[in-house]
Amino acid sequence: MKFSTTYFKNMLAACLALCGLAACDPQEDRDNLPTPLQASALDFSVTQQQGYDNVIYLENRTKGVIPYWDYGTGISNKERDTINIPFAGSFYIRFVAYTSGGPVKDSVQIQVSENDANYFSSPMWNLLTNGDAGKTWVWAMDTPGGAPYGNGSGTATAPEWWKPTPADVVSWDVADDEMTFDLNGAANYTKVTPTGTTKGLFVLDTLNRTLKILGSDISYGASITYVVVTLNENELTLAQQGDGWRNLWMFKRKGFNY
Repeated sequence: MKFSTTYFKNMLAACLALCGLAACDPQEDRDNLPTPLQASALDFSVTQQQGYDNVIYLENRTKGVIPYWDYGTGISNKERDTINIPFAGSFYIRFVAYTSGGPVKDSVQIQVSENDANYFSSPMWNLLTNGDAGKTWVWAMDTPGGAPYGNGSGTATAPEWWKPTPADVVSWDVADDEMTFDLNGAANYTKVTPTGTTKGLFVLDTLNRTLKILGSDISYGASITYVVVTLNENELTLAQQGDGWRNLWMFKRKGFNY
């Protein structure tokens, strides 16, 4: 392929223009870049309340930075904050200082002596989980109503309209699924199925009576926030709440028979 003299002249002019914009300086000018802050220069504190070590006080005293705290169960960007870690165990409080020279990180390990009795004061926690020990739930295949799954009116506590039989649940390949909730260091959720095990976390709102699974789902679930319709020592009924209707999942404590 041949190129004309005019083409080379235009290319040279373009290169000279670019060189002029860049000042043709092969050395990068670093004189104006901020000096990165070293982790040893961070000034912050993590203090547990004496006699109630679930309560932790966070304070940033490092000047000229934007603070960011990550304590596992939540985050904060306040200079000073009071947080609660309701679970017993060992935890890291991670601190990041955002500076003009980039983020600088450090962390502090703390030990929480016991689960927070105030946080877990609602009976729903123990009914669902049996505390640290955990509690396993399975399909209520022998429920007196005959349908462990189905739908009904907006206030139904058991299937009223569509009532799949236990044989239907078997045909969906979920009849042997087991779900375990526990409070051993976190709000843990484990689902065991014939094809494998998945682990996640759960969020129980005792005020609004809702349950959300994070990182997994209930057996044959809809990946939603579920309404807790029934929760007692032996029964767990969850619902997908609609406008004048509900889909219902009926589970029972493993080992319980109606």
